[in-house]
Amino acid sequence: MNKVYIADGVRTPIGKTDGILQKYLPEQLAACVLNGIIARNGLSPVAIDQVILGNVVGPGGNIARVSVLEAGWPYSIPALTVDLQCGSGLSAINMAAALIQSGQAEMVIAGGVESTSMAPRRQFNANDPRFQGETVYYEQAPFSPEAIGNPDTGEAAENLAGQLDISREDMDRLALESHRRASLAREQGLLSDIIIPLGTPASPIIADECIRENMRLKLLGRMPPAFRTGGRITAGNTCLKHDGAAAILLCSEAALAKYRLQPQAVFAGAASSGWDPNRFPLSPVGAIEKLLHQTKLSLSAIDRLEINEAFAVKILACCRELGYSLEQTNTLGGALAYGHPYGASGAIILLHLIKSLQQTNGRFGIAAIGAVGGMGVASVIERC
Repeated sequence: MNKVYIADGVRTPIGKTDGILQKYLPEQLAACVLNGIIARNGLSPVAIDQVILGNVVGPGGNIARVSVLEAGWPYSIPALTVDLQCGSGLSAINMAAALIQSGQAEMVIAGGVESTSMAPRRQFNANDPRFQGETVYYEQAPFSPEAIGNPDTGEAAENLAGQLDISREDMDRLALESHRRASLAREQGLLSDIIIPLGTPASPIIADECIRENMRLKLLGRMPPAFRTGGRITAGNTCLKHDGAAAILLCSEAALAKYRLQPQAVFAGAASSGWDPNRFPLSPVGAIEKLLHQTKLSLSAIDRLEINEAFAVKILACCRELGYSLEQTNTLGGALAYGHPYGASGAIILLHLIKSLQQTNGRFGIAAIGAVGGMGVASVIERC
């Protein structure tokens, strides 16, 4: 197999639903990172063999192709959209790596985009037994047959917290730490070079909207349960809804030399794994264990771990199941602070993982993400 390198990556600032990015169509956000990544690497769009983007709540169709055309790229550049829910962006990157490994491509841009602010309303067909009337819409599609269990995301998180006896206080502390780490990373400018500004020169949008430097445990403790009376999951220890886009430039060794690119990491392996849909927040565990087995790496060799922070309970549960340190996980803060634009989140955590390894001179890192329906996706990189 051909060796795969990560040459670069960028993302937009992350905004909450109806926040700083509310007026941007998803294809506009994606076009921004597509053009941003080729501009800073001195590339022409024709050097890109394929674009693969994850998207979850968009209007449907092939939004990756729409984004390529929105970016003004030639008609000849193919594009593919992936929907694995929260795992879409990381799956897109893994697919891009496979194309290069197999020799089908030399240079691919992969990542994802989401605009929850622009999400269309969805409704079952009138012939569907789940149809509840012309005025009733759904947000979460069915991801598992009801006979198996198809819990809402919050309900599954509540169930897991109860099953593993993870306390509200521990979840709130993790959320507080996520904001602290993200605030410190912003203060030190650790991510400033990967964020593509939006807006206008007179009024640029350059900062993530949801990081709270003044977050306090007392404030988190005042928040009411979000999904169940007397529950442990609140708006403070779970993600809300967000907008944003991210893209990673992957290439072969030949492309590195041809375009004189400086690699940031070697893409060293990928895995996906199924899990019980009723306990889907634990699904990154299966993907990580499968990845370690495939690559013959031990967990002790992994210097940094990034797991998407859709819920605080997810990070606490996964690290407990794996036996991995919270101190080495999401060290620049996670989605509880930055936000979780579903289709883009896999690319975002991979970008943050690279930065964390660079900051600490670490060697190996794993990015992992879990999705409703019981799907886990993971990638391992080796810093150059």
